[in-house]
Parts: sequence; structure tokens; C-alpha cells
Amino acid sequence: MNNNKHLVCCFLICYMVNAFSSDIQAKDNIPRNTINQQSHNYNDPAAIVLNDIIKKIRTYKKELDKQSKLLTKARTDQEKEKIQSKIDTIEQTIADQEDSFEMILTAGIDLGTDETTAKKDFDWQQDLIEIIQPFLRELHELTENKRKLDNLHFRITFYQQQIAKINEVLKHISKINQENLQTEALAEFERINQKWQDQLDESKHLFEVAQLQRDEMIQFKTEQERSFFNYIQEFSEGRGATLFLALTAFISVYFMMLLILKFFSLLLNHRDKKRNYFQRVILVLYYFLTGILALTAFFYVLEARDDAVMTGITIVILISIAWVLKNSIPAFFEELRLLLNTGSAREGECISYNGITMQIGSLHYYTNLTNPLLPELKLRLTLSELAKYVSRPVSKDEPWFPCKVGDYVMLYGDIYGKVKNITLENIVLSLPNGTMPITYTIEDFLYSTPRNFSLGFVVTTKFRIDLNNLEISTVEIPKILTEGIHQGILKESFGVSLIDLSVHFAKADSSVLEYEIIANFDGAAANEFYSIIRALQRYAVQICNQQQWISITE
Repeated sequence: MNNNKHLVCCFLICYMVNAFSSDIQAKDNIPRNTINQQSHNYNDPAAIVLNDIIKKIRTYKKELDKQSKLLTKARTDQEKEKIQSKIDTIEQTIADQEDSFEMILTAGIDLGTDETTAKKDFDWQQDLIEIIQPFLRELHELTENKRKLDNLHFRITFYQQQIAKINEVLKHISKINQENLQTEALAEFERINQKWQDQLDESKHLFEVAQLQRDEMIQFKTEQERSFFNYIQEFSEGRGATLFLALTAFISVYFMMLLILKFFSLLLNHRDKKRNYFQRVILVLYYFLTGILALTAFFYVLEARDDAVMTGITIVILISIAWVLKNSIPAFFEELRLLLNTGSAREGECISYNGITMQIGSLHYYTNLTNPLLPELKLRLTLSELAKYVSRPVSKDEPWFPCKVGDYVMLYGDIYGKVKNITLENIVLSLPNGTMPITYTIEDFLYSTPRNFSLGFVVTTKFRIDLNNLEISTVEIPKILTEGIHQGILKESFGVSLIDLSVHFAKADSSVLEYEIIANFDGAAANEFYSIIRALQRYAVQICNQQQWISITE
């Protein structure tokens, strides 16, 4: 019996010692874990901010409960509105704090929302929005982080300014002597001081939260960054390949349709034949069909590659082009009339371009205009420019231009030269040997009433003898001069170009008899104009010497 009592006592003593040691060990472990946790929190700024956010949320919730109780006790509508406004502000602050907590943990990543909705009634505007929505959504996603960072930068700057202003206020408050304040004034002073202190703490807290959010987003963005080569590779394997295939399909269909048109044009031998109205209508419709099929091929590739973003971008571009060109619709129809050869300027007729008559060739978007007399002179006008002109039919003896390159002309009755070059704006004249060029505008050249000697010309010169031969002055002297000068001119190099030569009695003065020598030449002798004048005078003087007539010079 006694042995049993001793065993029970020993068991109780051992149990109490074990329990006491466990309790001591537990008490020792609690502070150690707490210290380790606090030390870890102290080393982790994110954990500190997150804990502060939770504390703020608890504080705001307590304040929300307090304001809710005050709202139930409020009697007047003014008090209720004031308290309700505070409640709304507190609820919004709690929501912002919760969003900040989540944003720090997720580095600003947002899954977004499902925007798909069932469509009941037909609405073309809504349909258009749904078509371009993938493009806008992706554009929104591409700029979302940038917009969030900009917002955080703005908030950080704002809170920095707030903290600086609050510190100025607190500095000014600290200068006030509290000893002279009465009890009620001191209480109000302390309330206002505490209010600004709370605002300072709140601004510092929000500043730290915004800074941490920004740092977390920048760190996450840095971790997710890829090299430029990876971007190029991803683009070339994805949308780059899609864009390449779509453009290839567009170009292939477009040029294939043009080749088919070219083949049928050659097959039907209508290249040089003037097209009638119905052929022109078919040609215009064919061009429209070519554009539609090319665009269809482009969109077909986008659909096959299942790239809704590229489809949206293409549609936006097409809509933008249509919107920009909406004011050009009247001009478009005018150009369409030109293509159908029913407009103001028609194929095969001529217009006056800068004073030069130009003939309209085959009507296309770029229409070529030529001058048959000047084959090197060519002009290409768009339909929009050609629509500004009114053409007229080409006459049988159309005066295309007064001269061509290589002709000899005389301007203003005394300026003689060779045409060296002709452009749509200017004409260049020079001496027969090509020296001393001078440039005239086409307008000035036409104003000078040019005479083209290369088409044939007449040379006139005056000759005088004394009055002693008055008896034979009207018949015999002109006859002798004509025969003698004609024989002399035939001996010259330009004699073969002589068409006719005559000498006429012009007038008789008190002391002299005046005669006019007129010689007609063809254009081959145009370069010898001044030589011909000198030769006519020389042979007239020789005949006078032979006939012993006295020639008189001025």
C-alpha cells in the first residue's frame, strides 16, 4: 500500500514539472517569434506599408460605425446630409485602401472584365464598335501600365506638395503661444493641431503607398522586359507574318486582274482603237471590281489568321480614308465623267496649256498630253487637274505652235534667232551657230508675234541712186537691177532656195531715187538671212557701177 502511494506521488511530481517546463518554454518562444516577425517586417518595406494599410482600414471602419450610429440619431435633414457625406468619403477611402493593398500584391496586374453582351436589335454603330473593339481593347492594354504609372507619378507629386503645405501650417501653428489661451481656445487649438497632424500622417501614408505601388510596378515591368530581338521575332512570327501574307494577297490579286485586262485588250486589239461609251463603263466597273477583290483577299487572310486586331486596324484606316475624302465626292464624280469621256475634257481633243496647244491622249488616272509638232514636249496630268480644262476638237490645219526646235524666227520685227530649246514654260533662242542664247517665257514669246522663217520668208531692202537717171527710173532701172541681182544671187550657196526676186521703184525725193528689192526664199535658207541682205546690197552696188549710176547711201 505504501509503495503504491509513493508511485502515485512520484507520477504527480513528474507531471507538474513537465507542465511547468512546457509553460516556461511556450512563454519564451512567443516573444522570440514576435521579435523575429518584427525584425522581418522591419526589413521588408512592403510588409510595413501593407500592415499600415490594414490598420488604416480598421480605423476607418471604426469611424464608419461611429458615423453610422450618428446618422441614425440625426434629426434634421442638414445633419443627415452632412453625416452621409462623411460616410461616403470614408467608404471611398476604405475602397481605395483595399485597392492599394491588392495593387501592391499584384504589381498592378488586372484581369479585366468580360465585355461580351448579347445583341438584340440591329445597330450599325454598335456593330462597328464591336468590329474595332479588339483593336481598341489591345491598344488600351498596351497603354494601361503607362497610364497607371503616370497616375502614380501625379499622386506622388501631389502628396509631396500636400506634405510640404501641411508642414508649413504646422510650423505656423507651433509659433502660437499656448500659455495665453483660455481653456476653450486651447481645446480648439489642440483639435485643429491634431487635425493637421492627422492630415500629415495620412498624406505621408498615402505618399508611401503610392511610392510602393510605383516601385512594385516598375520592378514587375523590369522583370517582364524582353529584348528587342525577341519583340522582332514575336512580331515576325505573329502579326508581321499576317501583314505580309495579307499584303501579298492584295498585290497578287490586284496585278492579276490588271494582267487579265491587259490580255483581253491585246486579244481584242483595242489598244489603239478609240473606245466607245459602253466599253468605258465596263472598264470603270472592272477597276472597281479589281479593288474590291483585292480588299477581299486582304481581309480573307486576316480572317484565316484569326487576327481581329489587324482587321480592326484596317477597318479604322479605311473609315479614316473615307472620312477624309468625303468632301471629294463631287470631284470624284467629275473624274468619273472624264473617264467615261463625257466630261469637260475629252479624249483626242486639245486644250491650251500655258499657251501651248496640247492633245489629250487616252484617258486614265494619269493622262498623257502631247503636241504633234513637238513630240519631245509631253505633259502628264491627273484627272483632277484635267477636269479644270475645257477641250475642243482638233481642226484640220491646227496651229500647234509657231515653231519647232531648229527653226529660225523673228520676234518684234527685229530680233532674229534660232530656236534652240522649247519647254512647257520657256523657249530658248540663239544665234545660228548656237551662241548667245536668250530665254523667253512662252507668254512673252507668243506676245512678240513670232514669224517662222523656216517655213519660207521674204527679204526686203532699200537702194538709192541719184536723180540724174530720172528718164529711165521707172522701167529700165528696175529691170536691169532685177536681172543683175537675180543672176548674182544664184551664184551664192543659198541661191537654190531663191523663189522669186523683184525690184520696184518706191519713190523719188528732191535728190535721190529710192528702189525696194524684194526676194522670196524657202525655209532652207533661213539661216542665211543676214547674208542674203548683204548680198542684195552688194549686187545692187555692182550693177550701178557697171551702169555708171551713182548709188547714194544714208
